[in-house]
Amino acid sequence: MNRSLTILSGVILSAALMGCSSSDEVDQMQQLTNKVDMLSDQVSALQSQQDQMAGAVNDSRAASDAAYQEAMRANQRIDNIAGSYTK
Repeated sequence: MNRSLTILSGVILSAALMGCSSSDEVDQMQQLTNKVDMLSDQVSALQSQQDQMAGAVNDSRAASDAAYQEAMRANQRIDNIAGSYTK
């Protein structure tokens, strides 16, 4: 009798513990996992955009340097023409 009572109380206690861990906690855990996945995707997208912007800045810097060098050469040519002109 004691043995069957112990087994029966163990089964009832196990069932009660299973009832305490409701599916709400599992749903909340799944929602949090989904949010973390979504944030990870957003971070990787932002990292990609930042890399693209850094590349564009470098391209702009190179174009600016090239334009500056061309302007300096044009100014030098104008200075040479003005220096060789006599009236």
